[in-house]
Amino acid sequence: MNSYKFTFHYPESSDETAYITERTESAARKALLKQYGKVEIVDSELHDTGVNATKAQERETLEKIKAMVEELGPQSYLKTAFDGVYEVAEMNIEEDAAYSFPGRVNILEEQLREMGSKYNAVKLDAAHLQAQLDDTLAQLAAAQEQIATLKGRQLPAWLHSAAYGLAVEELAAAQKRMEQSAETMAHYAEAPQDIAFAEAVKSYRAAKERRGVCEQIVKGLEALTED
Repeated sequence: MNSYKFTFHYPESSDETAYITERTESAARKALLKQYGKVEIVDSELHDTGVNATKAQERETLEKIKAMVEELGPQSYLKTAFDGVYEVAEMNIEEDAAYSFPGRVNILEEQLREMGSKYNAVKLDAAHLQAQLDDTLAQLAAAQEQIATLKGRQLPAWLHSAAYGLAVEELAAAQKRMEQSAETMAHYAEAPQDIAFAEAVKSYRAAKERRGVCEQIVKGLEALTED
């Protein structure tokens, strides 16, 4: 594109100067008149060459290219080759960027790889949590079986009292471990990547599961007393 310097004035007004970017002087004159209205051009000269087009000219040219390619038909080789290129061109215009189609593809591929890594990490964590859940359910089933067995027997008072005391003691200890782990997580909340934070999370979950088992045992023993 070329930059043209125009000197012009309105009727009975002083001269003004404007710089218009266009392909030819003729096109620049038309653009000047369109922008400033009915003015008298006093002088014009080529100010510079190799000038970047304006965003409006970029958009206009892109629309013309789209129209030309569209006329070639739905199975056009050019239409297939331009698939996705228009979007990159529009992004460059709007964001003052300089993406190329291959470069954009590389960015998207990198984002896809990152998403894949995150997915695998989440999947691994889910498998770990599922294993913990299975273990907890197994403990719960064992506790329920133990409760059912206890219900079917007449426990001596001393044995019932001892079992109840141990369950309550372990329940309190599990609760204490949960509180300590929660404090640790709060302390490292701004640095969740720290290994201490991860260990605190594991400890909290394990203590919570243990508390649930103990609560079931305590309830079972209390039910025996009610019976």
